This record gives sequence, C-alpha cells and structure tokens, in this order.
Amino acid sequence: MKNKGEILAGILAEFKDCYFFLHNTRDFRTVEKIMNEGFIFESQLSHSTDQINPDEPIEITYFLFQRKDYGPYTVIIAIPKIIYEIYSEVSNNNDIEIEEVITSSEPYFGENDELIYQISPKHVLGYFNSGSEEFMQNINWDQTFNNCQGRTVKRPARPDRYQ
Repeated sequence: MKNKGEILAGILAEFKDCYFFLHNTRDFRTVEKIMNEGFIFESQLSHSTDQINPDEPIEITYFLFQRKDYGPYTVIIAIPKIIYEIYSEVSNNNDIEIEEVITSSEPYFGENDELIYQISPKHVLGYFNSGSEEFMQNINWDQTFNNCQGRTVKRPARPDRYQ
C-alpha cells in the first residue's frame, strides 16, 4: 500500500518536466481562490512553499508530514523547466529577483515592508487532498504559459513612509 507521498509523487511524475512548489492550506475556498486567481506570497517563494522533486517520494512524504498542521489541501505550483529557465535568464540579465519575473501582477509592498507577489493561476497545477488522497488538476494550468511575454519586468520603488 502506497503512502500519500508516494501517491502524490506518482501523480507529479506525469508532469516531470516541471519544477514543483507545494503549499498547504486548511480551507478549500482558499484552494479555489488560488486556482482561479493565482498564488499570493510575500518576499520569496521559498518562504511560502517547499520545492520538491517527484523522483523523491520520501521527500514528498516528509513535506506532507511536516506541513499537515497547515491543512489537508496541498496546492501544487508547477512551472515547466523550460519556462523557469527563461525566468531565470530574465532575472539574471536584469539583476532582479526571480520572484519579480514570476509575478503576474505588479509587486507591491505589504504591511511588513516586504514585497508581495502573485503567481498566475496558469502556473497552479492543482491540488492534492491528503484526506481523500485525490488529485484535482486546475483547468487554468497552462504548460506553455510564459509570464514574460508582453510585459516589462522592473523592480518596484520602495514607498517613502517617512515624509
């Protein structure tokens, strides 16, 4: 009998040409909102997600165990490797963080003076329900989506709060 990490690894193996980032939540409404509107995060993607490798089921099992207190719904962000390499190149060429390239809307400074970014729902593959061990693919996910097409990437100005 397979454990939840092995089940999810098997599902993700079908999308093996992607980099995967997982985020757990308790509320199904939050899952639906992320799948329809995108994933909002502060500062760095690695602060809100865990990057995993589908070839390492034990790693996914560990992630699911460590994050179970955050909720049974695991949102899966899947960015095709070829697209991620484009994002990395744009990041390097413009001397900006990759989050500034990945964001689908203009980043802004949040209450903690940290930049807030949003990943397009076209990079949200779907979610895994740990309770039922079912995967639901997001109809908005697009493996050909390139966030750099048709937009200029620039670093936002820091707000002046002391005037």
